[in-house]
Amino acid sequence: MLTSRDRRRFERAAARARRPSGRLSLVSAVTSWSTRPVVLGLALVALAAGVAGFYASRASVEPSRPDIAVGGALPEQPAPARETAAARPADAVRQADARDVSTSDARQAHLKQLQPVLRGDAERLSQIARRARTEGRVNAGDMRALFTARTLSADLPNHYPDYSQAKERLRKSVADQEDEVSQTSSIVMAKLSLPPAAEQRRTEVTSALLERCLDKGPGMTLTTRPDGYQYTVRGRTQRYGGGAAVAEDEGAAFAAFTSFAPEPDVIAHCDSLKKRAAGIVAAAEKLAADARVLSEQATLSGDCKFTKAE
Repeated sequence: MLTSRDRRRFERAAARARRPSGRLSLVSAVTSWSTRPVVLGLALVALAAGVAGFYASRASVEPSRPDIAVGGALPEQPAPARETAAARPADAVRQADARDVSTSDARQAHLKQLQPVLRGDAERLSQIARRARTEGRVNAGDMRALFTARTLSADLPNHYPDYSQAKERLRKSVADQEDEVSQTSSIVMAKLSLPPAAEQRRTEVTSALLERCLDKGPGMTLTTRPDGYQYTVRGRTQRYGGGAAVAEDEGAAFAAFTSFAPEPDVIAHCDSLKKRAAGIVAAAEKLAADARVLSEQATLSGDCKFTKAE
């Protein structure tokens, strides 16, 4: 079907054909189709060829568009092939294997560094258990030896978190015990009645009373003999011979010790101290056993700066 533009062209051509001319126009050929059938056929063929050439020229200058599938959707493009392990260069595979080996070697080397640290922990934890069992408390030296921050000791939480958390709970329990021992000592010392001659032995008598309070010993004893006497405080004994009489300060200190009657607040502190001491013993013994087991493991879990390959 002709477009408006083509129709206008055809009309202009027909108008030119009606003008007088010595040549045979397309319109005259069409109007005389009944008398000249051959000329009419040729004119129609020329017209069809011109229209076809016109549309062919338009198609050649229009931009090309991508093929559109049925329904207006673009055809699915093939996805790029993924690189497989087999397709990777051989040197990349070798480099990855070398990194894995290097990391494994670093982990095993660090495990060997941590094993003696754990064995040292086991020894110190056993010492703490013995100290708490015999004295009901842990001295400052044992505390520092176990809990002083060292490079490898501080690294244990990265690989043994449960063990490290239990060790931290033990540290807190030991610190609480020392705080309560100090508080109880202050109460006893304030309530202790001593004559002026024995005032210098107030701390000594208080320590003896705490030993008795914790059920860790008799605290203080004074034994007379025909040739002298024996004075013992917290396991430390002094013997006097040659018929020596009991010294006034030691006699007064012993008298104050034997006559001291703890009040309810002191009794409550003593009960708390004894209960916590038993817990410290149990926790330290278990941690010592755990440290020995961990020191014998053949693999190391967790990561830190020492397990990373250079």
